[in-house]
Amino acid sequence: MGLLRFLAFGAAVAVGVNYLTKKRPDGTSILDDLTARAPEWMDKAKEFGDKVKDRYSEFSTQNEDQFTKGTDTKQPYSQGTTNP
Repeated sequence: MGLLRFLAFGAAVAVGVNYLTKKRPDGTSILDDLTARAPEWMDKAKEFGDKVKDRYSEFSTQNEDQFTKGTDTKQPYSQGTTNP
């Protein structure tokens, strides 16, 4: 059963590579298009990552302030009692 699965997976990979590298009438392939657009996509991904970092840093500083205001370090909790 493992050999059959290996053969099916290998055939699927071969068909996929053939499809990606097959030349169209204009002389280019899908792989050529992907490699030409990769730098543009990397720039967009970096911009998105910077936006997420900025949002997270703003969010974490706001929550840090709220968390430190609500903590009481004077009396530790013990079993059966609550902190007044």
